[in-house]
Amino acid sequence: MSQERWQQILEVATRLFKQNGFAGTSMQIVSDEVGLLKGSLYYYVSSKEELLFEVLRDLHLGGVQIIEDIAFDSADPLGELTSYLRRLTIYAGEHRDRLRIFLRDFHFVPAAQQEKIIAERDMYERAAFRLIEEGKAAGLIDPSINSKVAAFAILGSTSVTHEWYRPDGPTALETIGEQVAATIVAGLRHAVVAKPKPKKRAAKAPVVAAAEPVAKAASKAAPKAPTKARTAKRQPA
Repeated sequence: MSQERWQQILEVATRLFKQNGFAGTSMQIVSDEVGLLKGSLYYYVSSKEELLFEVLRDLHLGGVQIIEDIAFDSADPLGELTSYLRRLTIYAGEHRDRLRIFLRDFHFVPAAQQEKIIAERDMYERAAFRLIEEGKAAGLIDPSINSKVAAFAILGSTSVTHEWYRPDGPTALETIGEQVAATIVAGLRHAVVAKPKPKKRAAKAPVVAAAEPVAKAASKAAPKAPTKARTAKRQPA
């Protein structure tokens, strides 16, 4: 099998599946675009379903190198996580066509082959989970965070890049990758750094001020002692 020809078949199939959908693409159209007889195309794949499987499987196998470059158990787990998320975001932007095919046509892949793709896809989640756990162990990420939930959430944030990224847009894909990764990791840091300040207790009213009216009222109610002048008038002549 010619590797160059195989890559050409994958690229043409990707473009046609993205443009026409799986149902709207025939093996005849693929062979015509590649410049092969239809019978020669079956030398490379046995069916259109297998061709779709190879297109999607190639997408996930391309991420193996990203994961292999992670330095697990390093002194800077958040730095490794930042680099990992930046590269995943860029990869999603570069392969936006295959990601769209995956979301739309994955159900056309035979069940046995779906399991293979899902198993390969899980490697991304395992890598993110491990880096989050390392960050928590180093005291850099809030230990109350569910690492599995966080892994799925941040991976979703990187993969959706294909939905809005435009190569002719004002922001370079490299810059987008850096900003997405920095935003996610800053959120994980914020859970530790931003602790709520203790609330101040309300000052109690002075006891003396509250007792003053009572003292005055008691003073008015008490009978006055007779003076010497009054006492003298009351004595008999």
